[in-house]
Amino acid sequence: MERKRAVLIGLALLCCYGYFFYLGGNWNIESRSAQIYALAEHGSLIIDGYPFLPEGGGDAARYQDHYYSDKLIGPSLVAVPVYWAARRVLSAAGADFRLAAYVALRITNFFANAVPSALLAALLYLFLAELGLSPGLRAWVAFAYGLGTLALPYSTALFGHQFAAVCVAGSFMLLWRQRREWSWPRAAAAGVLAGLAAISDFMGLVVALFLGVYAVWMALGRSGGEAVGAGRALRRVAVFAIIAGLVICIQLGANWASFGGPFELAQAHHATLSAHHQAGLLGIGNPNLDALYQLTFGAYRGLFLVSPVLLLALPGLLILSRQRPVEAIIIAGAWVAVLLIHSGYADWPAGTAYGPRYQIAAIPLLMIGAAEAARRLPVAFKVLAVGSIALMAIVTAQNPFGIPVDVRSPLGAALKGFAAGNLEYGNLGRLLELTGITILPGLLSLVPLLIVEGLLLYALTRVGRRK
Repeated sequence: MERKRAVLIGLALLCCYGYFFYLGGNWNIESRSAQIYALAEHGSLIIDGYPFLPEGGGDAARYQDHYYSDKLIGPSLVAVPVYWAARRVLSAAGADFRLAAYVALRITNFFANAVPSALLAALLYLFLAELGLSPGLRAWVAFAYGLGTLALPYSTALFGHQFAAVCVAGSFMLLWRQRREWSWPRAAAAGVLAGLAAISDFMGLVVALFLGVYAVWMALGRSGGEAVGAGRALRRVAVFAIIAGLVICIQLGANWASFGGPFELAQAHHATLSAHHQAGLLGIGNPNLDALYQLTFGAYRGLFLVSPVLLLALPGLLILSRQRPVEAIIIAGAWVAVLLIHSGYADWPAGTAYGPRYQIAAIPLLMIGAAEAARRLPVAFKVLAVGSIALMAIVTAQNPFGIPVDVRSPLGAALKGFAAGNLEYGNLGRLLELTGITILPGLLSLVPLLIVEGLLLYALTRVGRRK
């Protein structure tokens, strides 16, 4: 029954992620897509021939008269095989090359981004049994994460942040299970995921360092009361560290192939935003107090404004620290480190995208803290979860990635546009409308999704009622 519930939760989220799709024009997404396109079509990291490069050049680096994506390579490693197969199937079916490439990139996001995100929510439902939550409350937490946080909009377009979040959460859950009994395959898998997080998002790299500390603690056997000698602990840590390091070497090799050295980063050769990367260390300076406020509670990019359910992560981590102090410290330390680095970045608003997207890699860990609070305050959690899901659904349906930087209240603008039926983002209900045939205009385009989600939620409530 638990597996059936997990499957239904994952399927409900996957239908929602797959219903929305990115139309085009965003610099960040197109830079990632250009990298996937170049690797799949030409076996190269040079993106000069990418056909959908936005006006102004996009997020690209220029080196020796060629353009390269400025994105880390992790998500592309998963995306390239999907794009390669999808584009060739579409071309064989008669689509012209440009249309085939465009559609293949959307299919690629579904399999390389939406599917892992839905899988994470399903695994989160199963994992939270470790905290003693009831099945019903675990389902609430899984939906609160999958639909009530930035996981929703960022599962509909391949930025890299959400893929890193999946890897972070997967590695953390695997290491958590090492408390019961040390498993070498589990350590190896955790190392792979930590390495992928590090080469998918720069904040994923920050969180991966905390995962390394967590791996050391688990290898020592302190959490389970097991006496482990130094040599054995070192061998345990080596499995995690070596495999994570080998994965990171893929990014170092890409840097070398693109810019002539393993530690030569694309940001140092950025073609359009070089000023953002010149101050401090690659654009990162001291934490900014105003940015700290706006990235947490502020109306401009506040995490707790867009996902009020995450407010419960703060008391939840205090509760968790009584039984699992190391895990609480790892989660809190990883998020605080990400927040401080984010606030010190020259371009901390992160362009036209909604919410504090540089914190996405730490959000699933925060949700584990919120789940601990949900056990003590279930009503408060459910109220905040419903509010978070409603806000995030409105933002995603309206326009999550095209917010002018001078709009000081993106949430207010999204609510206003949604109330007027002005949905700018792509969804399957609008598919015919985008071709000039209006059948489900405006808010009516969301009706098919609501019907499907309602049926899946009904099926979820029926699981386990009959023996």
